[in-house]
Amino acid sequence: MNNKVGRNDLCPCGSGLKYKKCCLLKQDDPAYSDIRNLPRIYKEARKNARFKECIYPQHESCSEKIIGAHSIQNNKILSKIADDGMVYMPCPKPELKFSVLKKYGRKEASVFTGFCGHHDKTVFQPIEDRDFSGTEEQIFLLAYRAFAIEYHKKQEAVRIGQFMISKKPSLINASDLPFDSNAGFSMAVNDLKKEKDVFDLALLSGEKDVLTSIVWTFPGFSNFAASGIEAPMYDFDGKLIQDLLDPKIIAGHIFFSIFPEKNNTYAIFAWLHEYDTLFSEIKKKLDHLTDTEKRNFINNTIPVTTENIVIKPSAWDSLSKCAKIEFSLRFLGVSNLLGVKNSLCDRLKSTKYDLFSL
Repeated sequence: MNNKVGRNDLCPCGSGLKYKKCCLLKQDDPAYSDIRNLPRIYKEARKNARFKECIYPQHESCSEKIIGAHSIQNNKILSKIADDGMVYMPCPKPELKFSVLKKYGRKEASVFTGFCGHHDKTVFQPIEDRDFSGTEEQIFLLAYRAFAIEYHKKQEAVRIGQFMISKKPSLINASDLPFDSNAGFSMAVNDLKKEKDVFDLALLSGEKDVLTSIVWTFPGFSNFAASGIEAPMYDFDGKLIQDLLDPKIIAGHIFFSIFPEKNNTYAIFAWLHEYDTLFSEIKKKLDHLTDTEKRNFINNTIPVTTENIVIKPSAWDSLSKCAKIEFSLRFLGVSNLLGVKNSLCDRLKSTKYDLFSL
């Protein structure tokens, strides 16, 4: 529920001023209350939210230019999934034309401005220039890359909320809102900062044994790839393991990467060692899934946890209408229409679509 902003609290618009000296007495910009302006508002909010900052901890070694870094490898993966240089991704575009999957050129697909050119090249060389062999270093870097894009996106989500508040201050303390989404994104950023400290120390010290991981190997080159993170509230038995609605709880995350390489498709799930007890029952279950259950788990998990998914257009287009609808409903968060509660145990059920058969 909303926590009311006090007069002497920092203003939620992000100005750095106290609320009483910033948005308390401001009036809403009428243009931002007119639904006809939604496409322009969304485009403007996204533009204002973008920022370029290398998250590598040693900024003195950064190159001057922040680049569009690929969170899913371009040459090794995107180039092989793409049709005529294009892939599908379930990421919104500024024009707000409704369709779950949209075409992206592979040079822009999965890109974010979270690294300078120097660190994007040097840090990730062990996964860019070498075949995946499941080394501790490679697993660390795949988890770190999954972390990095989500950390960057969560910060942009906070900035979008701040921008909208600056244009429409009535959103502050609005009593008809069921929850404070901007506060939710801020909590997510704070949660990730704790994990960032661990990643930073590992990068600087070279001691990368900070993760517990599970690696699955599937035969065949699949026409999709994805990465993301999740803070599960429940284990496979429906037992509450962390209350994500409690602001005093620092959430633990599971990082995942699923990608094809040569004649196999790999799925990596990893979390910090300090969360081993938290995720112990989840690990036990994941360690003993059948191959069919593993595929089902991935098919169900990807659309409900991340938008950083790339799919071969011709492969997606060949799916049945029912399969596309089911994937789309899961991605849009309306799984209940399918009779699915979206708990971990529900993710072991088969789906009408099979990403591994695309």
